[in-house]
Order: sequence, then C-alpha cells, then structure tokens
Amino acid sequence: MDTSWTVFSIILIATAIGAFTIALILTRRPRKPGIRSLTLMLTGLAIWSFSYAMITLSPALEAKLFWLQIENIGIQSVPVAWFFFSLKYTRLDQWLTGKPVMLVFWIIPGISLLFIFSETWFHLYYSSVRIATETGGPLIINRGIMYWIALPHAYLLYLIGLVALVRRFSQARAVYRKQTPYLIGAVVVPFVANLMYQLAPGMIPLFPAPVDLTPLSFTLTAVLLAADIFGLRLLDLVPIARDNVMEFIPEMVFVLDEKERIIDANAVAQKWLGKSFDEILGKEPIEVFHNWPQLLQRFFFLEHTREEIEIPDSPPRILETIITPIYNRASQLEGRVILAYDITDRKNLEKELKNANQALQVQLNENERLRLQLQEQAIRDPLTGVFNRRYFAEALDRETAHAVRESSPFSLIVLDVDFFKKVNDTYGHKCGDLVLQSLANFLQENTRRSDIVCRFGGEEFVILMPDAAVEDAHERAELFRKRFEALVTECEGKHVKSTFSAGVASFPLHSNSGETLLNMADLALYQSKAGGRNRVTVFSSEMEEPTPTK
Repeated sequence: MDTSWTVFSIILIATAIGAFTIALILTRRPRKPGIRSLTLMLTGLAIWSFSYAMITLSPALEAKLFWLQIENIGIQSVPVAWFFFSLKYTRLDQWLTGKPVMLVFWIIPGISLLFIFSETWFHLYYSSVRIATETGGPLIINRGIMYWIALPHAYLLYLIGLVALVRRFSQARAVYRKQTPYLIGAVVVPFVANLMYQLAPGMIPLFPAPVDLTPLSFTLTAVLLAADIFGLRLLDLVPIARDNVMEFIPEMVFVLDEKERIIDANAVAQKWLGKSFDEILGKEPIEVFHNWPQLLQRFFFLEHTREEIEIPDSPPRILETIITPIYNRASQLEGRVILAYDITDRKNLEKELKNANQALQVQLNENERLRLQLQEQAIRDPLTGVFNRRYFAEALDRETAHAVRESSPFSLIVLDVDFFKKVNDTYGHKCGDLVLQSLANFLQENTRRSDIVCRFGGEEFVILMPDAAVEDAHERAELFRKRFEALVTECEGKHVKSTFSAGVASFPLHSNSGETLLNMADLALYQSKAGGRNRVTVFSSEMEEPTPTK
C-alpha cells in the first residue's frame, strides 16, 4: 500500500479518537441545551472518520464495502445532529415540540441508510463503487438518485444551522460572540471540504486518486470544538433567548422607544392590563394606562427612579416601579425600560408584622414588668418592703469580696425592737406590724443610697453600710436610735412609741469574715439588751465568743 494512504489513515484514526473522547467527556457534563445533539454529532464524526480510515486500509473490496456502510451511519447523522444542536444552542427550537417533529428530519437519512445496507437497493444510493488504485486507498463512487436527494438535504441542514449561529452572533453579548466563530468554523471547514469533493474530487494532487477530505477536515473541527468547549465554556455559558427571559420574568415589563411608544411588553403586563400584545404595541402610554394615572406619570421620568405607587383596584394594589433610561454610545436617549411588580402582599405582610411586633413589644414589656416584680418580691420582705434575709446573705458575700479586693471597710448594724412581744400583747399584732413598718420606713429614709436595709427575721433588722468605718457606723446607729425613740406610731387611735437596741461590728477591724462579723454585731446587740436596751454597743474583744445568729 502507498505510504500516503497509511499516513492519511493514521490522521483519520487520530481524528476519530479525538472526536469520540470529546463526546465521551460531554456525556459526563450537566445537561445543557444542545449537549445531546453535540455529543451525537461528535460520535457521528468519529464513526465517519474511523470508517473512512478503515476503507482506505482494507485490502479487499468486500471489507471496504462493509466500512462504507458503517461510514454512512456517521455521514447521515452528522447534518441532523448539527441542525438540532445549532437550533437548541441559539434557543430557536421552540417549534421542535417533541420527538414526532424531530423524527421528520431523520426520514431522508433513514431511507438512505436503508438503501445503503440493502443489497437490492444499494445501487439507488451508490450506482457503482471501485477501489481507487492498484495500491489500495479509498473507494471511488458513482452516485445514485438517492444520493442526490440526501446531499441537498444535508447541505440545507448545515446552512440553516449556520444561519442560526450567525444570527446569534450578530445579536449576542461579548461572551457569546467569542464562542460562535469557533462553532461556525467547526462546521464551515468540513462543509467546504465536502463541497470541493462533490464538485472537483481530483483537484488535490497529494494523493494518487480522488479522496474525500471531509473526514480529514474533522481534525480542525475537533480542535475548534475542544477549544470552544473547554476554553470558552461553550456549554457552561449558553445563550438564553430574549423571549424566554421576558416571558419568565414574574414582574410587569414595558419597553418604550425614544418617541414614547410602547414597543414591547411581557405576558405579565398583558395580563394585568387585560390587553393583548397587539393592543399595546406601538401605542402611547396615555392610551394604554389611562386607568392607571399614578403609573402613567412615571413613564415620563428621564432619570433612573425607583418608588412605590398605589393603583386603583378592588382592593387597591401597591406597585414598586423601576424606570431605567436607555442611552446609546452617543449618550442619546433611545428609550426606557419600566419594571413594575406587585408588592401588595408584601406591604400587607409588613403591616401585619408591624402590628404583631407592637403587640409583642407590649407583651414583652408586660413580661419584663412581671419579671422585675417577681424578682423584687423574691428579694423583698412582704411586710416591710425592705430586703429579705436571702438577699442580705448575697449582698454580704459581695461586699466582703469587694472590701478584700479594694482594702476598704464596711460595717454592720444589727438592731432589734425593744419589748416587741409586749407591744403585740398590749396593742395587738396589727399594731406590732405597723411598728415594724414604721421602723423599716424610717431606716430607708435615713440611710444612704448605698446602704442595704434588711429585715433579718421577726423584729430584727440589719443594715450593711459599705465604706463605713466603725466610728461612722456607731455614730449613725446612735442617731437612728434617738430619732426613732421620738417617733410615734398611730394605730387604731392609739399612740405607740418604741425603741430599739443595736450592735455594731466593722470589717476588717473586728473580722475578715462576713459571717463572723454578723455574729459579732449580733453579740454586741445582746450586750445592748443586757445593758438595759435602747442603746448601741460596738463589738469588743472582751465580749463573749460569738454565738449563732438567732
């Protein structure tokens, strides 16, 4: 066999492998418009190229005829696959509404394959075939009547696909314009090669016999498609038709030209207006929107605006409108795009949420008031309103820690109403309670804001005095005693007078422990009672050891 045929066949086989590899990769890609058709086309190119190589390499006519039949599977499928791909890629396939319509384009290729694989009708497609040269090579064919029917059909499909791509190229944005020339080149090169083969099969002197360079041109086709798919993201950035965009936008869209005429309106706009596209197209806004004067006013804004308007309806609707002017490169106004979408439900929801939020805030305020009330009740004595023993214990721990940390003094005054049982027995428990309340009010009014007054139990009270040395605490306690002695509590027409005894202990003079300090102040209180009551005693080391607080 001539070496040129071998080199020719090797190139064809390499081209087939490349095309099939790309097709295999595409089967693993996410589904995008046209990807199936492109995969089929590449598979057809691989079959066409590989079969032509095997025709060239096979020594016997019978084997060449077998591969000629296989080759035609690719020859017949490539134009149809290209046609489907180009329409789907450019989004011009709306009329391809299903398999029955698509099958129409396979009728002529199907009949052609039927003739080619039939011994009886083979001559209707190829009237005769013979080996090109004595040293081998491809087949030289004579064309039958079916061949001349199939060839224009294939060329027509190629040309329709090219027109669709060129149309898309003229309208597309920059990112798609980079892709389209690669696609056009990928089909133009083999188209031209095949046209040359049909018109002048022997015009290339590189081979000893006429050859079809169409499969060989698939090498460039595979390279261009690979660059387009993997370099320019052909199937990742697929053009979307304007009709799909406009009709699937859920908002009302109008386009006006520079003469204030409506030149486009989507389906939502037609539905809201209750007018067909023909009733809107070319009309002036004042004619179309005479029932919506609030919206009509926005059509004459020359700058970008965005605002909410209310249009009459039952019930009224609220629209958010966006007006965007369109200028050409010379900064001349070419028209405007008006986008309006119904936000009535959103505004109603916002209103409901606002009302609910206000109600919730009222409830939260009430809850906070109740929480503070409960918290206050938990730390207050219900009879006198001063702090209770539980709160005092926490306050004493905090103040002790603070005094240790800051090296500051504090004092405790423990006081007890003198002869309180006698008051209860003489005047009754109600008057006894009034005496306790009177003492509590007196202490709150005469102590500092930082002092903590607590009812420790029964008729006993404790005052915690931060930053007070023993002398200050003793002086204050004496002042309290004298003033309270002069107070008179009125109860059911009776005048009740009471006194109290008190004990004072100071940190860190007497102890570094808050609990011990409380016991020391309590012990000083007992000393006051033992000494005749109605007096204040400061703890001293000569007193007996502290006893547990009563």
